[in-house]
Amino acid sequence: MIAIAKPSWFVRSVRTRLNSRTSGDAGNAVLEFVVLSAFLLVPLIYLILAALQVQGSAYGATEAAREAGRAFVEADTVSDAYAQACTAATVALRNQVSTGFDCARQLVVSCPAPAGCSVGLIPGNTIRVEVDLSVGLPFLPASVFGQPLTVSVGGVHDEVVDAFRASR
Repeated sequence: MIAIAKPSWFVRSVRTRLNSRTSGDAGNAVLEFVVLSAFLLVPLIYLILAALQVQGSAYGATEAAREAGRAFVEADTVSDAYAQACTAATVALRNQVSTGFDCARQLVVSCPAPAGCSVGLIPGNTIRVEVDLSVGLPFLPASVFGQPLTVSVGGVHDEVVDAFRASR
C-alpha cells in the first residue's frame, strides 16, 4: 500500500471548513421543523374542520328532506302534512346544523302538477321535498367585502304516497 502525503495547508483548510459548517447551523433544524409545521398544519387543520362542517350539514339536509317527506305522506290532511314536514325537518337538522331552520324559506314541498298538494294526498302520487341550507365557515366573520362566507348545501327526497292508503 502506498500512502500519499497531503500538504498540511490542505488538511487545515478542510478542518476549518468542516468546523465552520457544523458550528453555524447547530439547532436550526429543530426551529425550521417547528416553523414549517405550524405554517403547514394550521391551514390543513382548518380545511379539515371546514370540510367536516360542510359535510355534516349536507348530511343533515339530506336527512331532513327524507324525514320531512315521510312525515308529509303520513299526515291525515294537507294542512297537517306541512306542519308535520316542518317539524320533522327541524328535528332532523337539530343535531347537524347550528343555525336556525326557517321552514317557509328553506323547505319546499311539491306535488304532481295536475292535482297539486292542495287537493289531498292521493295514493300513488309522488311528493318531492327539497331542503336548502347555507353553511357558514368556521372561525370566519359573517361577511367579507359584502359577500357572505357560506357554502350552499341541499337535500332532495321523493316519497310515494302509499298505494293502499285510503284517500283522506
